[in-house]
Amino acid sequence: MSVYKKSKSPYFHYDFVFKGRRFHGSTGTKTKRAALRFEERERAKANHGGQMRPPITLDEACGLYEDKAGDLPSWPDAERTIKILIAAIGEGNLLSEITQRDLLSLVAKRRPNLENSSVNREVEVWRAIWRWADKNRYDVGEMPDWGALMLKVVTKAPRELSATEETSLFEEIRDDLYSFCEFALKTGWRKSEVMGLRWSDVDLGARTAGTKIKGGDIVRRPLTQDMLVILANQPKVGPFVFTYKAVRTKPEFVDKLGRKQPGRKKGDRYPMTATVIRKPWAAALAAAGVENFRFHDLRHTRGTRILRATGNLKAAQRALAHKSIKTTLRYAHATDDDVRQALDASESSVRSPQGKRRTST
Repeated sequence: MSVYKKSKSPYFHYDFVFKGRRFHGSTGTKTKRAALRFEERERAKANHGGQMRPPITLDEACGLYEDKAGDLPSWPDAERTIKILIAAIGEGNLLSEITQRDLLSLVAKRRPNLENSSVNREVEVWRAIWRWADKNRYDVGEMPDWGALMLKVVTKAPRELSATEETSLFEEIRDDLYSFCEFALKTGWRKSEVMGLRWSDVDLGARTAGTKIKGGDIVRRPLTQDMLVILANQPKVGPFVFTYKAVRTKPEFVDKLGRKQPGRKKGDRYPMTATVIRKPWAAALAAAGVENFRFHDLRHTRGTRILRATGNLKAAQRALAHKSIKTTLRYAHATDDDVRQALDASESSVRSPQGKRRTST
């Protein structure tokens, strides 16, 4: 950025070269911060043939992104991230005026209470909002350096639920939520995929179910006998397979986004939501003494067990609906026994002609 103040002018000026052409003049502003924003807009105009893109506020950009991603299974998580972003930055601020420093400051605030990987997932949502606004020809100013906002994540094996932990945990899960959790463990599906399962998605004759996976694709997935039994035992009280019993009566209300939320009657069943499972899940973990285990780790547990039982990466990839085999390779620690046996075999082959192991001197 090249803004400066002339000795006889109260205003900052700008001066830059783009594709061999010089752009310069007064910004008409008296602070460097405002001058830098002015220069960003001039650079944007130069980059788009002199045509200024229309401005867009953060709130408008988030709404634009919702139009694109609102039907994806991951939307509830993205929506929570968006609420945090708007609360921190301000809904009326223009995307073009939100700086790298603003976003770095927000990352610093989020970091103490979250894993680095969780912060990175929030940054990925921010990035998607900016890029979608840019693709729709809105003025986003200088695109943030998203890579610089990402935090280092230490690679580690996925958390697996042991057999003992599984017994203890499931003894503590609330009765009306038990089948939901059990199905998530047996299938390895994401939480949003289990919540979104409808009766119309299930084909009992073919023993398959259709689910909308991460990214929006719809795939058919095989069901085992145990899974079919779980489904058959669910009460049919609406379009969704998995429901819960309301523990208290609540009147309808309008949420912070102005949306009308329906009321609840104690004892009646309603479709599962991420909010409903959160506190009972935490309570069950605490009562069972299971530490450092998230609901998503049920999926990790299933992936690890599949790979350990079969050694088949492609089967694990298909069961978990991973688009890339690289994602499934996270579970490769489950084949440690195979590697250990290979090491033992290679060691035992190093023997002297008399059958004695060689010793170092």
